[in-house]
Amino acid sequence: MFFREKKTSKKPTLQLVENARNAAGKVSQRVVVSLAGCWVPDELRKLVAVEVTRRAQGYQRIFQEEPVVEHWVQRVLDKMQEAGKLDCPEYCELPNPAVAEYEQVNIEQIEHEEGTLLGPCLILQQAWRSLGLDTVLKDLGFSKPQIATAKVSVFNRLIEPAAENELPQWAATTALRELLGVRTEGWAEDRFYRISDKLLHGKDAIEHHLREKERDLFNLDRTILLYDLTNSYFEGSALGNALARRSVASKEKRSDCPLISVGIVLDAEGFIIRHKVFAGNISDCNTLLDAVVELEHIAEGETKPVVIVDGGMASNANLKALRERGYDYIVNGKRQSRADFADDFLDLENFLRVEGRGKAGEKQPVFVRRITTGDETVVLCRSAGRKQKEDSIQDNAERKLIEGLETLEARIFREDKRLKLHQGGAVVNRIIGRLAGRTTRASRLYRIDYDPESRQLSWSRRDDEWNSVRDLHGCYHLRSTLELEDQQLWKLYITLVRVEDAFRSMKSDLGLHPFHHQLADRCRAHIWITVLAYHLLRWTEYSLMLSGYQSSWRTLRRRLQTHTYTTLIIPTGKGVEHHIRKAGRPTEPQKMIYSLMGVDWTALPIRRRTYRKRQCAKM
Repeated sequence: MFFREKKTSKKPTLQLVENARNAAGKVSQRVVVSLAGCWVPDELRKLVAVEVTRRAQGYQRIFQEEPVVEHWVQRVLDKMQEAGKLDCPEYCELPNPAVAEYEQVNIEQIEHEEGTLLGPCLILQQAWRSLGLDTVLKDLGFSKPQIATAKVSVFNRLIEPAAENELPQWAATTALRELLGVRTEGWAEDRFYRISDKLLHGKDAIEHHLREKERDLFNLDRTILLYDLTNSYFEGSALGNALARRSVASKEKRSDCPLISVGIVLDAEGFIIRHKVFAGNISDCNTLLDAVVELEHIAEGETKPVVIVDGGMASNANLKALRERGYDYIVNGKRQSRADFADDFLDLENFLRVEGRGKAGEKQPVFVRRITTGDETVVLCRSAGRKQKEDSIQDNAERKLIEGLETLEARIFREDKRLKLHQGGAVVNRIIGRLAGRTTRASRLYRIDYDPESRQLSWSRRDDEWNSVRDLHGCYHLRSTLELEDQQLWKLYITLVRVEDAFRSMKSDLGLHPFHHQLADRCRAHIWITVLAYHLLRWTEYSLMLSGYQSSWRTLRRRLQTHTYTTLIIPTGKGVEHHIRKAGRPTEPQKMIYSLMGVDWTALPIRRRTYRKRQCAKM
């Protein structure tokens, strides 16, 4: 059943209607009762209609209704009773026995219904509680229902990312109503848009609270800060969004879509310190100075943190700005400048293997060598793993180049009219230029010629240059103002992979992209909720690691998703049905995870109602 407004000459009337199949077999709407003088508030209609349907069948909810919902449910039931439309209910509720007693049970007819996801929600609830987010949201003026809505919005990113208009339906499939003590059936998508706006308004206070709380919980050392930038793409043109900009430097390889950029500052353990949103066409190196200003407020104590950034930030202006502000840095030198150290890279005898790399069962070996140039320390690095990756990239580019040239040669041989060979070589040269632009790692090492007179296309590889480039694959260099051992500098720099891990988690597990929002602030709110979800993810993974249990959130979620809440329907020999809503018994691995995380699954609420079939005409 559901509510429908009917317009009349005087004023609209609310009707309770239901779908029914007519004599022709078609579904049509049938008026159950006209509710003149009983105008149910619009935001409660869905919830009231669901409850009236259940009450008409004789069932009560396992959980008590909110007083305002119960009020309107009772008024609608009274209207139905006055109109003679309240049929004899199939079931009536009986009081639960005060003392547990044994009863005969029909095993074959035991059923269960309303199974909802519990396991991942328990872990996220524990993470939320440990980080003290309820406290900071209350201080910001969030009510209890608003805090519950914020939890649903953030938890969804970690379990099954969905758009705001899908969140009400998703929340009904989880045990959050039991854990949070709220009803989610009547929620609409506007509720989640409003809560995202409110969370964005309190972003600075929440981010400061999380920074302090995580440092105190895990005794984090904030002497090293990592900074990097990524971007994500929009679905649609997003013409009215000031942040949506196209760029050829898309890290998602989506230059066909508008982009938005996100910069994050992390500590050495991978906890987010700060994040900032930029337009999609901003250059990486143009964001570092804004991040440095933020670092002025983040730095704790008298010693300023060491800043570690990737090669895209390593402009001379940026490094100069860091030195002027008194920051030490470690940065990956630009790939184009590694040829300046070609002779040093090829002097293999002076390289030493990094401890813990290259032995049996360990990661690929890395060799380092320290040299000094001016005011900076330069550490040359040779990585076997990176060499394999660069070799593969160049091989693929070379294959695509050769295949493209062979295809073009075949078109010239059969005198393809679209090439306009009789007019000269303009079209052919444009095709060669586009092909070379798509395969720059290979095309710059080839000599490609086309003779329009003889209509001959030829190409050859510059072997000397090819060998020189190949010899430097896997080589990179670090620049730093720190006076540390070469292996120490490399190990500090390699922590930057935690930024890549954070971006990977936000994009693959937390639903960072694609963007569908048309307003810039809604995009900022979308990113902020994703960052909040990452705080919970990192708390979970780091807490488990400290307990000696190494696991990613994705694996943890998969292991816990079979633990559910459900309602058991138990028929007895006395003609009575017991409806018991309780959590299932976790498996032994699930129990171990709960124990490590400090989750007491045995204290979860249990609700029970007892019914007898065809007992009375009215409850």
